[in-house]
Amino acid sequence: MSFSLTTRRERGLATALLAAWVFLYLPNLGTNPNWYGDEGEWMEKSWTFIHGTPRVGPIINDFVFPYPYPPLYMAVNGSLLRLFGYNLVVSRALGAVTALAAAAILFWIGTRLRDKGFGFLCAAAFLVYPQTVMNFRWVRSHPMAVMLALVTTGFLVRYLQEKRLRDIALAGLFCSLATATNYYAVGLIPAVIVAAVWVNWRRWRELVAWRDLLVGAAAAGGYGLLFVGWYVATQGGVGHLVEQMHRLNGMTQPSSVAEIGLRIGRFCLTTPTHIGTRGLEGHDIWLIAAAVGLVTFPVARWRGWLVFWVLLLILPIFRKQDNVSWFFYPATVFLPLMALGVAGAAEQVGRLLAWAVRRKESPALRVLPGAAACLIWGIVSLRGSLGHFETTIDRFTQHSVTEAEAAMAYVNAHTTAEDFVIGPKQIYWLVKNAKKSILSHCQTYEGKTNDAWPVPIPLDMFWFDCRWQHAKYVVLASGVDRNTQRLQGIDIIYTIGPGGALEFVSQMVAESWKPVYVGGQGIALVNVGTNKRWPVAVDGEYLVLANPRFVK
Repeated sequence: MSFSLTTRRERGLATALLAAWVFLYLPNLGTNPNWYGDEGEWMEKSWTFIHGTPRVGPIINDFVFPYPYPPLYMAVNGSLLRLFGYNLVVSRALGAVTALAAAAILFWIGTRLRDKGFGFLCAAAFLVYPQTVMNFRWVRSHPMAVMLALVTTGFLVRYLQEKRLRDIALAGLFCSLATATNYYAVGLIPAVIVAAVWVNWRRWRELVAWRDLLVGAAAAGGYGLLFVGWYVATQGGVGHLVEQMHRLNGMTQPSSVAEIGLRIGRFCLTTPTHIGTRGLEGHDIWLIAAAVGLVTFPVARWRGWLVFWVLLLILPIFRKQDNVSWFFYPATVFLPLMALGVAGAAEQVGRLLAWAVRRKESPALRVLPGAAACLIWGIVSLRGSLGHFETTIDRFTQHSVTEAEAAMAYVNAHTTAEDFVIGPKQIYWLVKNAKKSILSHCQTYEGKTNDAWPVPIPLDMFWFDCRWQHAKYVVLASGVDRNTQRLQGIDIIYTIGPGGALEFVSQMVAESWKPVYVGGQGIALVNVGTNKRWPVAVDGEYLVLANPRFVK
């Protein structure tokens, strides 16, 4: 089977997809969409990891609790940041490139499942989807894990077709790399094992059957074995690992099988597309088409496998989270496989269309529905790319780049490595020298919990004393529109309540912490409870308060 682009039409389609990637993923990359809190933490994790001091603000990062993310993405992203400069655009560009790579891998898989035309359709369906464009711009480990998980799937397809040892070994290797990038990819480990068993079950008494199984399983579990060995040897032994896993499990409530099934169904069928006047509105047709297309895939022998692989990636996510339809980014781990379903649905609709007009052999009619759908999704994505993406979680993002940079420029000009600064995660990466923490961790340092961190974090996981009284400056994302009274900024929207910062900031106001930078048109104090007031930037978003103990 040849995957080379041998005809002018094939080369033209590849060029068109490359052009689509350039126009959809690269414009306004540094500011569109708005900066999200996870991005600041990923910048911090990557930068400290590559410098040999794995930390997240005041927390020592052991990759288990309270930040359960493996280190491979941190190593890759940190290396790029060190090479090209510590800038959000560098990390966002990495995500954009992984989207292009995933599209190329989808072409490979789609061609193996059916033909080159179908491969192009799979790649296009993934590449133009608005949620793909938005989420592959944000700085997270998920896009890189997606790419590696997709390679794993491709080798599993080839193994099931050709039954060669090399393919189950490569599938296991890339499964291990995906797991080393994001723990959600762990579902692919049983996928590798089941494929090896399926291919060899008729000859289970032969050595060759056990060879494939053992090689695949060992390769797939390689990262896990290495990580456990490293952790036990260097981080406090088996007992400490068990304690950390127990704490991590306490971060979320266990869900029943029925609840997980409902979450998956709601995600596929009722995920909204935008925020309207009445809140989240619309239905994501792409996801509906993907779900339908997977179970009615045009090549019948692959239906069960595709559904099985998607479910293995979905289950760890929906077991832990019930807000995927809203926040969406965890879904990027299985999004490319869903694109196979979109292409499959488009193929089936094309078949029905050709049958309805009695032109069953018309290639043009068979590709028309998929091409039209990709064009519509592409136009929607292009509008967001050249303009601005309005995500369903915009209330939790940064809105004013100008104010964020101005606030942090003031802080950076007046701090050294010995100072301590409190600020929102969205702008962590703008802090140059000072030690940093978010307001929520000022509370966890005191042994308390909040909605952000419902499990106590042991004091020995903090590398410095991050109580708010020791901060030289606190940067607040806290603003209000004077005319509409609409609040903006993560601190006034979230940290004030679930993030556990109300008492701290109210005390700062009572102690007359001085505003040294205020965005918008000035500062105001709003009543937020009995004898409690909270500062906001009027018609702005950011303000900086100085601790009178350190700034006179």
